[in-house]
Amino acid sequence: MHSDSHHTGPIQGVYLIHFKDKLAHAQHYIGCAKDIAARIARHRAGRGARLMRAIVAAGIEWELAQIYPGQDYAFERKLKARHGASRFCPICKALRD
Repeated sequence: MHSDSHHTGPIQGVYLIHFKDKLAHAQHYIGCAKDIAARIARHRAGRGARLMRAIVAAGIEWELAQIYPGQDYAFERKLKARHGASRFCPICKALRD
């Protein structure tokens, strides 16, 4: 068994993306994937979710802010239902401090 620090395979879980600039009201994207690295690569290529395609098309810079390994779609929905991802986004928190 490998520890998480030596994990080399796909990481399944929920992830939070922070946009440098807002698009309309949106400054974050929350997603869930069986292979987060592959999903992030699709987002970067403009082939991800509709919001991420719009962010890429608008030329807005973004970065992966948080990964919640081992979490599933239920956790993704729970985060989305909280609204205001800036409250738990580590990048937003650092900008406030």
